[in-house]
Amino acid sequence: MTAAPAMSKTFHDRLEVTLAQHVAEVRLMRGDRHNAMDPAMIDALLEVQGWLGERVGLRAVVLTGDGDSFCSGLDVAAVLSTPERVGWLLKADGTGANPAQRLALGWRDLSAPVIAALHGHVYGAGLQMALGADIRIVHPDALLALPEVEWGLMSDMGITVTASDLRLDVIRDLMLTGRHLVGEEAVVLGLATRIDDDPREAARDLAQEIACRSPRAVAAARRLLRDAPQLDERARLVREAELQFTLLGGPEQREASRARLEGRPPRFG
Repeated sequence: MTAAPAMSKTFHDRLEVTLAQHVAEVRLMRGDRHNAMDPAMIDALLEVQGWLGERVGLRAVVLTGDGDSFCSGLDVAAVLSTPERVGWLLKADGTGANPAQRLALGWRDLSAPVIAALHGHVYGAGLQMALGADIRIVHPDALLALPEVEWGLMSDMGITVTASDLRLDVIRDLMLTGRHLVGEEAVVLGLATRIDDDPREAARDLAQEIACRSPRAVAAARRLLRDAPQLDERARLVREAELQFTLLGGPEQREASRARLEGRPPRFG
């Protein structure tokens, strides 16, 4: 794997992105407030999604939070202090989604898989954003919740899309009660992928492992799993074969096979 030059970039003093060896690490930088989303952080998150979407050669993304928590949700007071922002957050744009929904859906739309490292408080907007990631690694003592109902609201950041592969009764339980659960229960219920005492380091390791795989094969697998729920059984099988045909005999598939036979890491450019 050819290493790209390392670089670091800050967005609105709320996010820092480090890009090295085809992996981007996005770190929320409002640790003194448990990374609660104020208007500046919302702007930074939306901007960084667009910026990552323009990065050629990106193969994996790690999404993590500074300090004691991943993200404790929306900073309600800060957002409500500018009423025009509330209307903007809920107004759909040309994609059919509004900015609040894109905070979660935008990670799904990146060309590279996203791994969220969850620790501390993972509440409301924080959990809904994490559901937009491909994989979620959670600390056993992390606390997860969808507490919007306690404020007379409902979870709405594209959760009907991001949670569509989760059990409906589990989402009902969380949305209708706002109850908190720890990392171990989150894994049992399917909200998180697996537990690790150091979710950030585990996410980094996993991102590097994915970055060593064929980018075309990774992209095809993500596309298949994204398309399948909207298709009937026959169409799923057709789509599976179509995507496999795009890989068979291609340069990356040939390089992967050679590397396996020669006992060396593959080189995908």
